[in-house]
Amino acid sequence: MSYEAELVGLALLLYLYDSSALLYANEAIFSCDSARRWSVSTGWAGFTLAGRTLCILNPFTPHHPAFRLAWDLASVDTPAIQTPAIQSPAGDSAWSDRARLFDRLVPSSWLAWTALFVVLPVGLFTSAGAYAVVPALLLLYASSLVGLWRLRRLRLSTALGPPDRKRDWGFAFECLACPPFAANMIRRITLQQRIAEPVPLAGSRLLDAERWNRLRTHCESRQR
Repeated sequence: MSYEAELVGLALLLYLYDSSALLYANEAIFSCDSARRWSVSTGWAGFTLAGRTLCILNPFTPHHPAFRLAWDLASVDTPAIQTPAIQSPAGDSAWSDRARLFDRLVPSSWLAWTALFVVLPVGLFTSAGAYAVVPALLLLYASSLVGLWRLRRLRLSTALGPPDRKRDWGFAFECLACPPFAANMIRRITLQQRIAEPVPLAGSRLLDAERWNRLRTHCESRQR
């Protein structure tokens, strides 16, 4: 295998890794599209690792915010115990309203995704060579820096909680040191937030009838 194929393959694996999550039996991931239609993912039922199921989000929708929620298997009225994450600044149902704030990061995310998975491979696998590779790298890092700057402004506006210098610098370093993380910036930051609203309550509030019925069946099967 050529080094070009290895490079693109590594970038793809890192991107898919960052677009994945291992979910406990009482967890689900809620995502919304540009029209504010919500969907829910509960992982692959046939794949279990350390008691958790693998959930891979759509690799062609890096601009969709994704939030991890959970529920108490004994009662839907009790906030669920979740894995350690960044504390959400607002509890209950306010988290779903914040999804629209990430629209400001959509252009940066898509530009980084396009540079990494479209323009860069063109330069690596065609005669375009440096004429595509150099613009791809410039576009990739420029869009990442702009996205990080816009994210910083969101934090300063207290929309995402008070700024944390150590956390913010760590997030910026991860995105710049590993470009696939920058392309997945929106989902990366939203999946880190801790949401207090239980899955069944969020599902009944946000999902359409068909998706809510499927989720309710899933929740009931997990509680039995």
